Order: sequence, then structure tokens, then C-alpha cells
Amino acid sequence: MSNLNSKVAIAGSGAMGAGIAQVAAMAGHTVFLYDTNKEAVDKAMVGIASSLEKLVAKGKLAERAALDIRQRIIPASSLSELQGASLFIEAIVEKLAVKSELFAAVEEVLIEDAILASNTSSLSITAIASSCKKPERVIGLHFFNPAVLMPLVE
Repeated sequence: MSNLNSKVAIAGSGAMGAGIAQVAAMAGHTVFLYDTNKEAVDKAMVGIASSLEKLVAKGKLAERAALDIRQRIIPASSLSELQGASLFIEAIVEKLAVKSELFAAVEEVLIEDAILASNTSSLSITAIASSCKKPERVIGLHFFNPAVLMPLVE
């Protein structure tokens, strides 16, 4: 993921998904933030803007940089909008059936060599991957909360 023009798709726009989206955008990636609930995505976008504004106010981020970061985060309301992403990170409800269904659907949309990652800390990655045609593409990528303040991933 060293290409700063790479595309990252994130499913789930709650606290974790929004935080991961902000971290990825701050690293220079184009981010597609997907959620089945449009209001949740809208709320996440407002929260990300607020978080960036706080960094600007503290002098930790230039105003132009904050604007660039916000512009790199693109709300997505359908899985088809995630096409072209080389990394998918799931941060949705901790229910195996829901995650498995999402991974199977996402696998059909993303490029063939995209990495499919789950932010889960409690479910089996092997169980999530079993719903995929190419389970070897699925990894665990657990961010610590809040992702924007905790530079730790396991």
C-alpha cells in the first residue's frame, strides 16, 4: 500500500470505520466509506470534518491539508462504488453471518488481488473467510480505538 494514489474501501461508518477512514485519508489514500445506512455515513463525514478541524485549531494540521484529507474520503452507498479498491477493511457489527455475507459480496466487486481485511477482535478470520471463493485474500487487521489517536494495529 505504498502507492499514495491507492484506493481503500471501508465498510461501516461508526466510530471505528470513520476513524480508519480518516487515518487512511491522512496517509494519502483515496477512501470510499460505505455503509448501508446513509445517515450513518453523513454523520461519520461530519465527525471526520470536526476531528480535522480540531487538529487545525491545535496547529497540528494545515487548513489546506485538512481540506485535502476530507476530499479524499468519498461516501459510498453501494458496494459497486468500491470497485478499484486494492484494500477493503470491514468495521461493521460483530455478527459472523453479517460479516460473511458482506465479504462474499465484496469479493465479487473488488479487483482480483485486493486484500479483504476485517477489523474484528472477537470473531474467527477463518470463519469469515470461509464465505469467500479465495479465502487466502482475507486477513485480520485490528485497529485500536480510537483509530485516529491510537497508532496501533494488530
